[in-house]
Amino acid sequence: MILSGANIQSRAERGEIFVHKTWDCAFIKEASYALRVASDGLVVDGEHYPPGCHIRGPYIEIRPGQIAILSTKEKLCMPNDLVGKIGIRLQYARQGLTGLMGIQVDPGYGQGRTDERLFIRVANLGNESIRLLPGADVFTFELHSTPGIKDPKEFPKDSTWERLQKALANQDQVSWSYMSRVESNLERETERGRAAMEPVVLFGVFLVAVTILGVVIVIILNISQDGTHQVPEWITEGAWKVLFGTLCFAAVATGLVGLSASIYFARNLFRMDWLRRRLRRISRRLFGN
Repeated sequence: MILSGANIQSRAERGEIFVHKTWDCAFIKEASYALRVASDGLVVDGEHYPPGCHIRGPYIEIRPGQIAILSTKEKLCMPNDLVGKIGIRLQYARQGLTGLMGIQVDPGYGQGRTDERLFIRVANLGNESIRLLPGADVFTFELHSTPGIKDPKEFPKDSTWERLQKALANQDQVSWSYMSRVESNLERETERGRAAMEPVVLFGVFLVAVTILGVVIVIILNISQDGTHQVPEWITEGAWKVLFGTLCFAAVATGLVGLSASIYFARNLFRMDWLRRRLRRISRRLFGN
């Protein structure tokens, strides 16, 4: 049976479910309680904020693809006959916030402790950053009656935060999910491909420019040597000199563009990983090291 809001409030006022003064009746719903996010007991963007060490800044930011560990302001002392179910509230789930944790809170959780809160691992699967204000009611907490449990299992002596730190000690990049790493790798490879294609495009533009320039030069030379063609009246001896100078300047400029494109192309070519690997293999075959 799921406890109603009235039953949750009644039992909380008797010192059950939550530690005294860590809960607020304003967050009791019809058949659940809205758990609030604390400003301490967090792992955000790779930074650890133990209980008592509050995050800097006005909000907790979880970027797209990022994983974070949040904790609740409420401290729990679950009775033996209740089990809790955790979920993400709709307004935050719509932004892409997803839970990466077990959803059950066992009977007896937090008994004998004064600071045993819930630690919830979440991921942002949305396209935009999610900003959570400390105290925001992010999680929904249903309480189910479980009659018949007299002696709940004995919990470890270490606190949940201590056990969490031990579990994370051997993990690299605990704040990033596989998807974010794939996205980062794709962006890096795309940028590398773009850098490799830029000199090819530039060299193609150079070839087109040289071709057009050559065609123009041939046409002008044919006009100047063939009296059967109608030469415009404005082309005087001085105009021919200006035109010839302009063509020379264009030829030199086109040559410089081509040279720059060739150098840029060669430089990016030698930066390619596959070419470096190929050269290293050739070097080992030739020199034996």
